[in-house]
Parts: sequence; C-alpha cells; structure tokens
Amino acid sequence: MVRQFIIAASVIGFSTACATAQDSSPEAPGWLSKDFAELVALFDGQWDNDRHVFFAEDAGMDTTPIAPRQHIHIQRMELEDDQDSSGAPIVGFEAARTVADSEPAYIRHVFSIDPHVQAIRQSMAFPKEDGSLRGIGCEVLWNRQGAQFEGHAVGNGCDDVFPEPKGDAALNVRMTLSENDFWVVANRGEAMTEARFRRARPFECWTAILRGASHGDSGEGMRDWDFRRGVTLHDQGGEAELITDEETPRKIRLKLRNVDWPYGTNRPSLTLYIMEGESDRAVSYAWNEGDAERIGINLRWIQASCTHTPASGE
Repeated sequence: MVRQFIIAASVIGFSTACATAQDSSPEAPGWLSKDFAELVALFDGQWDNDRHVFFAEDAGMDTTPIAPRQHIHIQRMELEDDQDSSGAPIVGFEAARTVADSEPAYIRHVFSIDPHVQAIRQSMAFPKEDGSLRGIGCEVLWNRQGAQFEGHAVGNGCDDVFPEPKGDAALNVRMTLSENDFWVVANRGEAMTEARFRRARPFECWTAILRGASHGDSGEGMRDWDFRRGVTLHDQGGEAELITDEETPRKIRLKLRNVDWPYGTNRPSLTLYIMEGESDRAVSYAWNEGDAERIGINLRWIQASCTHTPASGE
C-alpha cells in the first residue's frame, strides 16, 4: 500500500475551516456532545496492525488487501482556539505513523461537532517545513453505531488521500473505532484495501545481560551484569533492541505481543520473546494472561521484567 493511504487510514484529521463555526450554527444536541467527548477519548493512544498482519495467513485470510505493518502514536495537542463560536469544543491531535524500517510521518488533525449534519467532523493537514499546515480536501464524518463509532470519508480530495485500491469505480472509505480496535477499509467496486489496528499498551522494562555468557550457560560463578532501566516497547509486537557493551558487542532483541488469536479457542497470552542478532526465531519466551500488567523472564544469561506503564504512552 502506498504511503498516502496508510497515513490517511491511521490518522484522519485537520482543517482550520472546521475550527470556525458560523454564528448561525444551531446548538449541538446533548447526545452529540456526549458522543464527541467519547470519540476523542478513544482516538488518543498507540495503535498497531501487528495482529492483522502476523496472523492473517494462519487465520485463512486473503493477504492481498492487507496494509503493511505500521504503528501510530496519537497525542492530544493544545489548540489556540478550543471552542467554536457557539461554544462547542474543538480537539486537536498530533500523530506519528511509522511503517517498519522507515522514518515517522507526522500529521495534525482536528475534531469538531457539526450540528447541521449531526455528526462529528474530522479533518487533516500535514505540517510543512516552515511550520504552516497543508490542508487536504477530505474529511471524515463520524456517528455512533452501538458500542463503536463509524466514519465515512467525504470530499473531493479523498481520491488523492486514498489512492489504493486502484480502479475507475467510485471510492468508498469506511472506518470503525472502538475501545481497542480501529479498522479502515477502502473500496473501489470489488477491489479493497484494509488496515485493522489494535490499541497497543506501552510497557517499560529493566534488563540484565550477563557479560561473557551465551544462551544455555548456567551463569554459575559469573557476576558481571549489563543492567539497564527504561527499556520501552508495547504489547502489539513492539520491539526493544539492546546492544551489549562487551568487547564484541551482541544484539539482543525483546519483543512483546498480546497473542490474541483471530481463530481457534486458545486464550490470549501476553508473550515476551528473547531473540539474538537478526534472527526472528526466539531463543526462548515467557507468557502470562493476555491482559497482564507485568511479565518477566530469567534465562540465567539474561533477565528482564516489563510492566505496563500507561503514563509513558497512553
């Protein structure tokens, strides 16, 4: 999938025009104001589509329309004007989206209440080098549907924002947002591109690597530890890379995944993997309940303990 689609699928959102309501705008009904508050609270946080990408083939899914692995970190930001002329709230966010092995891409976005169409309006803009914003003529209108929110992209600029899938048919972009899931589907006739994000929980770890020891060593009689704090990762396939300070440095990688199978009856398991070098095959792993707040491992040559830390990224 090309970059424009992934950015749009991740963080639809900013238009200065939405921040200025007309004086004649009717007052928003109470239910719409409540929906607005709940929607913007859900949008904030970290999102990752690791589960969709990792399990797709084993789950029997068609992998062709699935977007590549990516992570989005969305943080609320202060706006110069946080209300429109009718007193209705306006909420802004800044988001960083990272596709594997690439630099983060940034976007600004805003949510406002549109009482004329009785929906929540989300628009977007890309920051420019001079600090100004470049708006895009594509917005998303959100409404509640049961326990989740559904959004539809509208505007002449949407064909440029969502270039995939290709085709001559009219573009239709649908989104759903709930407490732990954010799905984006773009259709042109029968052709489809899809990204299924899950909310990622941030964790912080301490680690200790026994200098001079290798996997399988008992560590008996050895006391020279490379100890570190503040190692961060998240539970949707997040990784942390450690380079030892030995004469011949070693690369040790930690990966954390809430293994929530999209098929079968296995229970979700929070799993911590230990990997060496560039190999994606774990030398060992430990697991706990899927919603566990803490997980640890001790292989004699390496120890690690990771704790859920909402303040570091939620």
